[in-house]
Amino acid sequence: MLRFLIRRRRLLALVCALSLAGPAEAQDAISDFFGTLFGGRPSNTQRYRPRVARPPQIRPKVRAAPHPRERRIAKENPARPAEAQGAGAVVPQAGDQAAQQQQGSFVVAVLGDSEAAILARGLEDAFSGDRRVLVLNKAQDDSGLVRDDFYDWRKGATALLEGPQRVDMAVMQIGVNDNQALRQDAGRALEPLSKEFNEAYARRVEEIAAFFRDKNVPLVWVGLPIMRNAALSKAALIFNDIAKQNATAAGAHYVDLWEAFSDVNSVYKASGPDVNGAIVRLRSADGVHFSPAGARKAAYFVEPEIKKVLASLQTAPPTQPEQPAAVSPDAPAQPAAPGGTEPAVAAPQPPPAPTLVGKVLPLNDQALSPGGSLASLPAPANVTRPPGAPAKAGRADDFSWPAKDAAAPQK
Repeated sequence: MLRFLIRRRRLLALVCALSLAGPAEAQDAISDFFGTLFGGRPSNTQRYRPRVARPPQIRPKVRAAPHPRERRIAKENPARPAEAQGAGAVVPQAGDQAAQQQQGSFVVAVLGDSEAAILARGLEDAFSGDRRVLVLNKAQDDSGLVRDDFYDWRKGATALLEGPQRVDMAVMQIGVNDNQALRQDAGRALEPLSKEFNEAYARRVEEIAAFFRDKNVPLVWVGLPIMRNAALSKAALIFNDIAKQNATAAGAHYVDLWEAFSDVNSVYKASGPDVNGAIVRLRSADGVHFSPAGARKAAYFVEPEIKKVLASLQTAPPTQPEQPAAVSPDAPAQPAAPGGTEPAVAAPQPPPAPTLVGKVLPLNDQALSPGGSLASLPAPANVTRPPGAPAKAGRADDFSWPAKDAAAPQK
């Protein structure tokens, strides 16, 4: 009780002192009061001291020692200063592989419209593992053989063959944009797919194929695939027939893609088997162009023609003048051919080229007869005996009981 009264007096004294003192003295009085309550007043060294911000210490960056292998490479390949290489020197980059691959390779140029440009990507995929073949995409979108005012492929083919770029083989696919009026020099327009139109179109096809024949550059003319639109499919069939007749007459090889991109009834289908047999989408949404898988499938049918030409160039012996064989003086003289000419020796014929894979037929389609109706099995032969005729003893249809013994065969 006495201790409580003492603390109460001190508290009243503190309140009176705070009311009469200033802010600084009041803070000291509070500190003295709580110090007496909880173990004495803290010393000056224990009081709060404001923190002084220290300046940041800048440490020098120490470069780690290079690996022993890096020191050896740097010693073997010292860096040259820029002035030692010359102001106009061009340093070859590691990513410039097209120029390095082009030297000593088999160059295949792909010509045509937007469909040919997609075919070129399929050929690039087909020969991605063969460093000998270099595919050059020379196609022009929205071009054709009709609108030579937009792009003239006759002049373009001549410029390509006479230019600095080496071309060992050419692949052409064109006709997607040719279902339109053909303008003549006199300003007269020919109706699409008319007789005069087809004759003018055939002359242009033959001229282009003749350019490559005269330059001894093999040309493969790829036909158009079936289209989803009926009018475009009809025009594609006519263009394919013209190209097959006139391009092959000028020395080109024709590759047909119609059956490869249609079903068993020659109807357009957007999906079908790819080169691996899986059912995928082969055509794009417009019903005209190839999808990536369709481009690879179209390249599958062009690939054998390229490999055939490539193999013929590699297996052809170098042309050297033939040396006359040494004739022994004791050998009998050979009789000379009439007319003073040497007898011709027939060269061995090369083996026939292997045929391509035929049309892929799905297993779940029904067989149809030529008339379009379902095919039926032939009627079985009449092997039964006529009604009422007696059965021959011993035969399977002899049901008599007891069984009759068959006559023994005569010896």
